[in-house]
Amino acid sequence: MKELAFALDLKDEPEAIRDYRDWHMKVWPEIMRGMAGHGVIAQNIYLIGNRLFMVLKVEDDFDYRVDFARYLEETSRATEWDQMMRRFQKPVPWAGPGDLWAPMERVYDLNARLAEIGGDPRPLQSAGPILDCHHHLWKVDRGDYFWMSPDLPIARDYMPGDLADLLRQAGVTRTILVQAADTEAETDFLLELAANTDWIAGVCGWLDMDSDALPERLAHYMDNPYFRSFRPMLQDLEEPDWILKPRVLKNLAHVAETGCGFEILTRLPQLPYAVEAVKRTPGLKAVVNHISKPAIADGTMQPWADQIAELRDYPDIYCKISGLITEADPENWTPEDLRPYVAHVLDVFGQDRVMFGSDWPVALLAASSYGDVVNALRTVVGPLLGIDGHRKLFHDNGARFYGI
Repeated sequence: MKELAFALDLKDEPEAIRDYRDWHMKVWPEIMRGMAGHGVIAQNIYLIGNRLFMVLKVEDDFDYRVDFARYLEETSRATEWDQMMRRFQKPVPWAGPGDLWAPMERVYDLNARLAEIGGDPRPLQSAGPILDCHHHLWKVDRGDYFWMSPDLPIARDYMPGDLADLLRQAGVTRTILVQAADTEAETDFLLELAANTDWIAGVCGWLDMDSDALPERLAHYMDNPYFRSFRPMLQDLEEPDWILKPRVLKNLAHVAETGCGFEILTRLPQLPYAVEAVKRTPGLKAVVNHISKPAIADGTMQPWADQIAELRDYPDIYCKISGLITEADPENWTPEDLRPYVAHVLDVFGQDRVMFGSDWPVALLAASSYGDVVNALRTVVGPLLGIDGHRKLFHDNGARFYGI
């Protein structure tokens, strides 16, 4: 893998720059999905004034002129977008004849140079390592994935070997592995995977919350160094207010006393009852999964926005920005569709109580790759967070919540 950098200028007109940026955020995820088949692994674009800088991570044999030209030639949609966006663009002063993008020479690695002279390079790192706080692995013939119909495109085994290279390419160094079946056998299976996989830092398992044996079973699993949290699959239960059953609330209070993490997996019907359970359980350390799955495909904010806002003043309640693209239009989603929901969650929970999760491989129902998910969230939060906020979202907050 190698890194390339390029620059071009935009017409120096505020309205044109704004229009170009808006168009770019809408169309570029589609362009990147296509470019992934032509040697591009990842891309970041930065706008400073009216100058655009593009940094590409590409395969070692990637040739920008040849491979990008071939992509445009083979993909009519890409050609259409390229012609449309060129209306806003002009070459930088050092571009070659006929060129739009001009290559930028990498003079030296500043972090490496600081290390050589005894400095601390960490303040200059752009985002740092990524902790994926929500993904799954499964082995279908275990037989307890009740939700997995055979016609689903993800109804096959997904094991650590399927994910390892994708994590490396995306800059993800550690993960939290989350249950996908409501059995203790699933919890045992995930803990075994964690013990044998160096990048799995912790496990969110499953325990029966409506059982008198919950305290005993929780104590048993908390002895395992990889067990970090657990969740009932509230979104799939027939009773939306199940979490308010007396025995469940009693056990939830016990969970709060132990300090174990609790994960809230809800859709809109269960969300108000989960919020009420939080209010009745002082000291509970919990994280809302998938921002509670609002109706992104419909562009609807209410009643989700008001309901989740009730968690604003509970400092031990976090929120995973995960599972969003599968709630959007799976065929036509763009990062812009996700923006109002992410912005609202950032407003409610602040920069210190949000964490990134890929929801892989479920995300493949709407994304073409693991990288799509990471890049979509980066695109959305780019204007919303500074460098400290990015580091908190993509690593620090999750590491603090899970104690890793």
